[in-house]
Amino acid sequence: MQTERAKRMDSAGEETSLNSPELPWNQLYLKRRTESRIQLRRRVCFTGPAAAAVTGVLAILILAAGSVSSDSEFVKVSRSVNCIEGQDCILSCSFNYTAGGWDEKSGVIWRRAEMDRIVHSYHDNTDQLADQLPQYVNRTSLFDSELQRGNASLLLRRVREEDAGEYGCSVYTPRLPGWGLTEVVMVLAQPTTAPAHVTVPSSVKCTEGQDCILSCSFNYTAGGWDEKSGVIWRRAEKGRIVHSNHDNTDQFADQLPQYVNRTSLFDSELQRGNASLLLRRVREEDAGEYRCFVSTPRLSGSGLTKVVVVPAQRHRWWVSGAVPLALCVIAGLCVCLWLYKKHACCCRKSNLASTPAQAVSLSDVIEEPSEV
Repeated sequence: MQTERAKRMDSAGEETSLNSPELPWNQLYLKRRTESRIQLRRRVCFTGPAAAAVTGVLAILILAAGSVSSDSEFVKVSRSVNCIEGQDCILSCSFNYTAGGWDEKSGVIWRRAEMDRIVHSYHDNTDQLADQLPQYVNRTSLFDSELQRGNASLLLRRVREEDAGEYGCSVYTPRLPGWGLTEVVMVLAQPTTAPAHVTVPSSVKCTEGQDCILSCSFNYTAGGWDEKSGVIWRRAEKGRIVHSNHDNTDQFADQLPQYVNRTSLFDSELQRGNASLLLRRVREEDAGEYRCFVSTPRLSGSGLTKVVVVPAQRHRWWVSGAVPLALCVIAGLCVCLWLYKKHACCCRKSNLASTPAQAVSLSDVIEEPSEV
């Protein structure tokens, strides 16, 4: 009697649609239990270890991308600069303004590396000297008009013995930050002889394809400066003119053809002793010796510097980024494969659980009390 009653109820349940709102209570129970299990499996498939793994891979990729982008040499400084006590000195610092850009929020900070104290700070289009070291007050300045062209050099006036040491040049632009370290070497002035009128670094490293500053400063307090003064940069090997300026005007008639439209002086800084040359888009053939000749009303002199051209590191990021990038790709593929298998397994189990063949009969769920 029990068996016949169970069969009748089972057959009635099979004839009733599972989507019908009037399901027998046993099939309604089974349907809700199946749906809850499917939803639980879906949550397990896309949360927990899977989500943690995906998040980890994304974090690794972001870190790898960050390490690759920060590998480029954005800021260039001279390894060392010789400064004569009592004279003005230029600490050369240039940056790749084509890659980093420049706007009103950009900034330049020069610091003493040993004590991490500010020598000169500039941002929001103005000097910020509130935290400047007292020994540098009224003795430092940037070439403001040249910042947007990649010149962050520092002019240090009336050099003192305690100015010797390491200086850091930090540049912050809309797209890239960077910094470089240079050492100021103090050369004591000889009281028995006249100090050198023109000062240049012994060598300058320039990166191929980027702009480079060839530093040259002169003793404008002793020599003066007027409209008849002049600056001439030459290739020392050939004696040919690279750039010439006199009568307050650039003179390009005898300029070497390879330098056309690639050189300029900082005109507004000439009267303050800055005769540095800005050389744009450096080429391999620019390597060699250059002479900076300065003629002023009371003194004249020259200095010799060597330009060393360093090849551009166009594919350098592959060297440092290939291994972590490969690991990230492998890890990503493994996670994707694991997610695919897990999802397929979840979906297969869900489909099996939702088929009528898996429905449990009423007799398996409820047992009627046996007749006594």
